[in-house]
Amino acid sequence: MRLSDASCVIRPRTPWEAMDLGVLMAREHRLLLMASWAIVSLPLFILLSAVFWKYPSTAVLVFWWLKPAFDRLPLYILSKSLFGETPSVKQVVRQWPRLLKGQLLSSLIWRRLSLSRSFVMPVSQLEGLDGDARQKRLGVLLQRNGGAARWLTLLGMCLEITLWFGAMALFYLLIPQQIELDWDWQRLAQASGSQALWLEHMSNAFYALILVFWEPIYVACGFSLYLNRRTVLEAWDLELVFRRLRDRLGSVAPLLLLVAGLMLAPLFSQSSMAADASPSKPVSTQAASQSIKTLLEKPPFKNPETVTRYRFGEEKTAVKNQARGDGKLPAWLRHCWTTSTAAASNIWLGASKSCCGVCWRAAWRCWSGVIATGCAPLSAGAGRSISTPTCLCPRNCSASR
Repeated sequence: MRLSDASCVIRPRTPWEAMDLGVLMAREHRLLLMASWAIVSLPLFILLSAVFWKYPSTAVLVFWWLKPAFDRLPLYILSKSLFGETPSVKQVVRQWPRLLKGQLLSSLIWRRLSLSRSFVMPVSQLEGLDGDARQKRLGVLLQRNGGAARWLTLLGMCLEITLWFGAMALFYLLIPQQIELDWDWQRLAQASGSQALWLEHMSNAFYALILVFWEPIYVACGFSLYLNRRTVLEAWDLELVFRRLRDRLGSVAPLLLLVAGLMLAPLFSQSSMAADASPSKPVSTQAASQSIKTLLEKPPFKNPETVTRYRFGEEKTAVKNQARGDGKLPAWLRHCWTTSTAAASNIWLGASKSCCGVCWRAAWRCWSGVIATGCAPLSAGAGRSISTPTCLCPRNCSASR
């Protein structure tokens, strides 16, 4: 099985999307599926109808019970067609007896009524597992998509019954009017004897024809659910991506190896040179300090550079003084700055004291003149005077009296 040869896109899907893929697969190979199913199932149906002529219900029940044996043909066709090996009708018919050998009785007896029949059938037919290995495999597969497989079987049963009654109703509607007068549906329902047998076998034939159309689709949907589950479990999509990547890099691999060899060659040469070098002699303390100083004088520790520009003559002296003072002001300039700062502080303090004294004396003279002149009466309110004047001076003047 080569995943790269798959005729459909292998990727994780939802259960309903996977069943839709099964319908598309059945539609693509519809002629082969329907022809192989009809060639194998219809002769057996005719044989069962002849054997159980007087018991048409038994004939259709046996035919229905043998459906798992017929389902192996569509599964074989789809499994081959998925990887580009589509067989012919003749090859399929020849392979059918060989397909019936594996676990046929179990599929017709205790596994016949399983609702997940189409989903688990590839485990027995394609993987060939049986016993405990099959049970373990089913335990893993049925963790997901098992519910969708059961719904597929239930909906398939409803669809079969609907198509069966619809086919009989269509047949009744297509009866000519002259015959319809004698074939009233009430008379057909109450028919007995040989006429009733003919009608029952005819309805059984409609059911067999419906299975020719529907059963390959049912098997294809179950097979697509199985493929989707294995894609999720075994990461088939990732495997395909890595295989395509390997195929793309297959032609570029020699070039990549050559580039890697050229990049690693200097490393191997340096290691070999270091191994061949003789051991170094012991170094004294003075030589070590001298080598350290020599290294510190070189980049990246020191990066001397020569700058050419125009300058004034005084700039050289200023630069020298600045270099001698290590970036500080000269001593005489600092002394002058300290002296001037102290003098300015004293001058500011004396000016402040003088100003305060002048202001105080002026205020005192004004106050003394007011007291010497006399006290003015206080007004008790707006527009009226106090009848008894009050003196504000410490001595009792004659005006206050």
